[in-house]
Order: sequence, then C-alpha cells, then structure tokens
Amino acid sequence: MILQQAKEILKQYWGYPDFRGLQGDIISSVLSGKHTIGLLPTGGGKSICYQVPGLALDGITIVISPLLALMQDQLQGLTKRNIKAYQFTGSYSPRQLDEAFRNIKYGGYKFVFLAPERLSNTLFLEYLENAEVSLIAIDEAHCISQWGFDFRPSYLNVHLLREQFPNIPVLALTASATDRVKKDLAEQLQIPDATMYEGSVRRNNLQLEKRLTPNKDKQLLRLLGRLTGTGIIYAKTRSSCESISHYINENGLHSTFFHAGLDLKEKNERQERWLDNKVPIIVSTTAFGMGIDKADVMWVIHWDTPDTIEGYYQEVGRGGRGGQLSQAYLLYNQQDFARISKGITDLPKPEEVEAIYHKICSHFQIAMGAGQDHQVKFSLVDLAAKLQTPIPQLLTYIKLLQQRGVWQFIESNQLYPELLFLTSPEHWSGLPEEDQQCLIQLFRVYSRASQHSTRIQLDAVAPMLHKTSKGLDQWLQRMHQKGLIQYKAEQNQCALLFLENRIDKRYFKLSKSFVESWITSKKERSQAILNFLASEECLAKVVENYFGQKPGEACGICSNCTLNHYPDGESVQAMLNDGLSFDDIWFDLNCPPDALRQH
Repeated sequence: MILQQAKEILKQYWGYPDFRGLQGDIISSVLSGKHTIGLLPTGGGKSICYQVPGLALDGITIVISPLLALMQDQLQGLTKRNIKAYQFTGSYSPRQLDEAFRNIKYGGYKFVFLAPERLSNTLFLEYLENAEVSLIAIDEAHCISQWGFDFRPSYLNVHLLREQFPNIPVLALTASATDRVKKDLAEQLQIPDATMYEGSVRRNNLQLEKRLTPNKDKQLLRLLGRLTGTGIIYAKTRSSCESISHYINENGLHSTFFHAGLDLKEKNERQERWLDNKVPIIVSTTAFGMGIDKADVMWVIHWDTPDTIEGYYQEVGRGGRGGQLSQAYLLYNQQDFARISKGITDLPKPEEVEAIYHKICSHFQIAMGAGQDHQVKFSLVDLAAKLQTPIPQLLTYIKLLQQRGVWQFIESNQLYPELLFLTSPEHWSGLPEEDQQCLIQLFRVYSRASQHSTRIQLDAVAPMLHKTSKGLDQWLQRMHQKGLIQYKAEQNQCALLFLENRIDKRYFKLSKSFVESWITSKKERSQAILNFLASEECLAKVVENYFGQKPGEACGICSNCTLNHYPDGESVQAMLNDGLSFDDIWFDLNCPPDALRQH
C-alpha cells in the first residue's frame, strides 16, 4: 500500500511508471518511519528517494546539502513540477527569518533546502522547532565522516537536528562509501539502528580507460577528434581549465570552461550552453556536475589524476546517465605519480599546524579567549605571502584546523585578478606615453586577453612595468574606468569563521591521535589511487574492492581487460609509416610501451 502510493506520486510528478534499482526499497523504509541510509551510485536517482516520501508525508522535508549549486538545481527541478520548495541563502535578520518561516508554514511548501552551517544559528533552530518537519534528508552524507574524502565539519551540526526532532526519520544519501565511512555515518547521525541499502558501485555502461602518456596535450586533441557527443574534461586548477579550453578552441574544436572563479552570471551562461548542447565540451574543476542530471554525456576525461578513488568515481559517474555506453579516460604520466606521492610524504607535523593557527590568529588580531563567531575575510595569496608559506601547504593547514573544529573555512570565488582588452593598440596612440607603453607591454604578455578574460599575476608582471603590485592594481582600475580594458580586481572572498575562542599556546595542542588519524586516512586514499594507476586487474573490480563490495566478473571493456599485450607487427609498422610516434601508437593500440620496443 505504501509503495503503491509512492508509485502514484512518481507517475504524477515525474511520469515514470516504476522505481529504479533500490529506490523503491529506500522509499518504503522511509515511509515506514525508519532511519535509512541509501548508497546509490552517481546517476542512481538519489533525489527521488527523498522527494517522493516528502510529497507523501504531511509536513515539510528538511534537505541538508553542501553546495549552493546543488541545492539550486534540485529546487529548480521541483519548481518545474509545480512542487513548492524554499532555499535559505545568505544572511537573515530576525524579521526576515520570521517572514520566511511564515511563508513556509502557510505557503504550502514541501521542501526546505539549507546548508549545514545554518544549523549553528540558535535563532534559526528556534524557528525550525515550530515547523511541521516530517523528514530529515542528508544529501552527500559522506561529508559528515572524517574518514570521507570530502569531510566538512559543518555537517556535524546535523546532530542538533537529531536532538531537536528525535522521532523524525532521517534519510542519509551518498553515492559511495568505504566500510569505515558507512560505520561513521550511522554514528555521527546518531542512527545506529538505520536500515542500509547499498547499490552496486559497478556501472556496466561505463568504459573505464587509463592511458599513460608523456604528451597529454597532443593525445587529448587526438582523443577529442575521435569522441562524439557531449563531454566533460576535469582538471585540478582553474588556470588549467582556462588554458586547456583555449588550447582546444585554438585547434578548431568548440569548448568552454567552468570554475569557481567565474561570477554567477558567467557560470549560469556557460552551464546552460553546455546543457543545451550549444557547446559540446566543458573543461571544469571537480565541483562541476554535482546534482546536474544530463542524460547524454558520452564521455568524461580526467586531465589530472584525482586525489581519491571516491572523487574519480563520482566524476566518471556523470557520464552515461541515460543508459548509453560512456567512455571515461584518465590521462596520466610520471608527474601525476610524483604529485600524489609527494602528498603522502609532505604531511604536516602537529607543531607546524599549531604554529600556523597562532600566526593566523595574531594576523587577524584575535585576542586570547576571544573570537568565537567572528568572521574575517582575506586574500589567500596575500596571507600565504605574509606567512611565507606556499598556498597548497597553507590550505592543508587551514583545512586540518577546520577538521579540528577551530574554524570554518569559506573558500574564495576568485583567487587572481583577470584582464580583458576592450580596445587594441591602434586606439592607444593618444594616451600619455607611460599608459600607452604599459598597455602595449601587457598586450604582448597577455595576448589571449584580447579574446578571453585571462588571469594575470600582478607580482610577476608589475616589475616589467616598473610598478609595485598595488600600484599596478590601481593603474589597471584606472584603465578599466576609461573603458580601455575590463579588469576584475582580486576578490578577497576567502573567509574564516571562528567556531571557538582563541586558545592560549600553552593549552592548544593537536592530539597525536587526531593528526595520526588524519594522516592515515589521507595516506590510504592517496595510496589507493596510486594502486589504481598501477593495477593490471579489471578496473571495475578494483573500484568494487575499494568500496568493500564483492567483485563481480571482469567487465571485459576497460583498458586493463582489453590491454593489447602482443600488438601486431604489421599494424605497428603501418602506423609508423603514417608518421605516428611511439606515444601515439601505444595510446591508440592500448599496449604496454615495452611491447612496442620489440618491433
């Protein structure tokens, strides 16, 4: 009876006659009032698992989600189906909060989306207590586990909801979790009796390919020439996304890039063009794609090796959601091995992290015994320079201290200034000599900025123009005001929200067990991805083993299953005669480099 009602809702709002996979079991469990944990692979339809019960139950469903874009996408999907949903964004005065909850109560809203950070607001919780909550849904629930690849301390606030609504069922959803994370989920959410439904992580329509190549640029272009349809290229840094996209476009293909440094309007425009297939290729950092349900993604390429198996499998899972075969290529070389290996050896020492904590507190003039709930904004670049610490290392320290619970780190939307030339050199002849020469020099260094908004490094280019970084920033702003260029100054949007008062040096100590647990977890995840690169076993089975699932039969389609140990000599010679390099040949034939040396 319960499941039949759920199917009717599914048919009414989504047009589907029945549930897929474990969706029906998860929904039946929730509607029976049981705490439930659902592990469904990317593309497995997790949102349906809380949306259908949310419509079947009388009150509202609270949805905890880590990303603004993810919440917006889910909210838009519900709105299109004439289902009322509310999203809390930004800050609310007491009056605005009162108005929002009145709208929710009397406006027929069924879903309320919020970030876990909001649960630390006492006034918000007081208003929430009077709401008619019928279900608590935790999306991307792996974020609550310190053993997860994307631990977010703010998710620990969820226990406040559990204490406030002890009799309301909880549904925790994530794509995948190791055995350690599964156990941690139930403990942190205080639902030890939860029923767990775990779908197989194997996706039979994903063809996993890894390719060793010393020349990623060349092989990427050759690969794109053969792939059809819409796809995603993942890169680790914002600058890589931009340079790869420009490189692709300069070679006659059509792509765009996407990362957190773009303003909201640009993000939406680029995403919509890709979603509408007006641009077939999007080059993006890893956050792109969460919650986006695009069924016709035919391929995914990793330019950089991901840091974890979890991250890798989450990203390749954005292909083939329509059921079609989707190819996932991981391009790697010795630099990837070196980077990940360095991450294992260059791990922080407790005393270094403690020292950085006090340096940061002193820099922002946080007094001993004060600072709780205080937020400071800063430039990550400037802070790293001030503390004489490389940016990656500083980020590690900040995030480790976040896991310790001293603060919440809010990442910047733009780390570097950007430049776009609105005029060309022939328009500068009437300018003062100094301005004219500076613009010409900039134009030579950043010629791409005549076509695309391009990041510039003030500290690198300022000496060439006989200016300080600050002086160059001010001069660029003047040129912007004159309409000669478009200049986006560096946005100081990084922030630290202090969750506790500053602790005296004598008493602030990171416990050995805490640091060792963090280091052990990082080492295990890094070693797992290195093992993945080196493995000769079926890649689908490697993934299953990592997530603690019993491996099935070899997939028969991954690059390890189809490895060509004995390439045909005549074929190799014909390819050499056609001008292909050894790198091209072993890339195309999927054979070990040593096998070619025999020909």
